[in-house]
Amino acid sequence: MSAMQTVFETRRNRLAMLVKKHGSVANVNRALGWDVTNARLYQIHNRSIRSDRGTPFEMGDPTAREIEEKLNLGLGWMDTPPAYAELHGEEDPRTKVMLLLEAMPPDQRPTAVRLLDALAQPATGTDGKQ
Repeated sequence: MSAMQTVFETRRNRLAMLVKKHGSVANVNRALGWDVTNARLYQIHNRSIRSDRGTPFEMGDPTAREIEEKLNLGLGWMDTPPAYAELHGEEDPRTKVMLLLEAMPPDQRPTAVRLLDALAQPATGTDGKQ
């Protein structure tokens, strides 16, 4: 089981997604209406160390809410860990399987899982050997 992320780690991951989407931190700054050389997001994105505290820059609530509002992301988007599909894309085979399972009636899911499990078993020849 993986450890739960802190809100600061989740926000940094979400910021990385925005940087990837927009192409650069400067472009995220531009989309937010901030000066493109504003250092705030660079420092958070790069985990720069604060000279006054010796700890990394983190994204606080006011910055997270401002990003969500200005980019129309919805309240809490910066604090919500990304779904598998957001990280790997809609065309990833595992994403497709998860979306299909979610769309199925709950009583049909165990059958679908058994079918997938059967498909995942190593193939054996007629002589019982792999």
